[in-house]
Amino acid sequence: MRRIPMTSTGLSVEEENNQVRIGTDSYQRPIDLTISVPARTSLILRTVNDGNIVVSGVDGEIDVDDINGTVTLNNISGNAIAHALNGRVLVTFNRINPQKPMSFSSMNGDIDVTFPPDLKANLTLRSDQGEVYSDFDVQVQSKAPQPQTEDTRSQGGKYHYKVDKTVRATVNGGGQEIQFKNFNGNIYIRKTGASKAQ
Repeated sequence: MRRIPMTSTGLSVEEENNQVRIGTDSYQRPIDLTISVPARTSLILRTVNDGNIVVSGVDGEIDVDDINGTVTLNNISGNAIAHALNGRVLVTFNRINPQKPMSFSSMNGDIDVTFPPDLKANLTLRSDQGEVYSDFDVQVQSKAPQPQTEDTRSQGGKYHYKVDKTVRATVNGGGQEIQFKNFNGNIYIRKTGASKAQ
């Protein structure tokens, strides 16, 4: 017998109230989608297994979640939430929206974000098995984190004491909330125009 290739992607496109939803039913084989959008657009992008997400030149709210792939956001403006479970997160901002919080996370891969030099932010930083680097003048808060305790011994449980590993810091006096969280990889917070020595 000869194998008959199943090449249909099950591509679907829906538009309602100026929102476009694009998806596929292709769960067993990877497919590539190249989508052109107006420069001022908000995007929610998701992919699972063997897929990389690349966005270039978009101005808006960008929400990206990639399981087993890398996230690359080039020359974007606005704000972003970007997560890669097993991959690198690489983001370059031309301009940011200082009114919106942002978040960048990865389980296994470096996080590398470049901001304009006038960034004003309150940073929340955590990298369990990696380092954090920045060419901004980052002011780390000297206040020690408050321990969390849980006592369930009276119900036959245990006493639990934990100190959070998260570091809090400010850039240029503080401003919008930006969270960086990584388990196994480094975090790079870069300033536009600074040397890329790392």
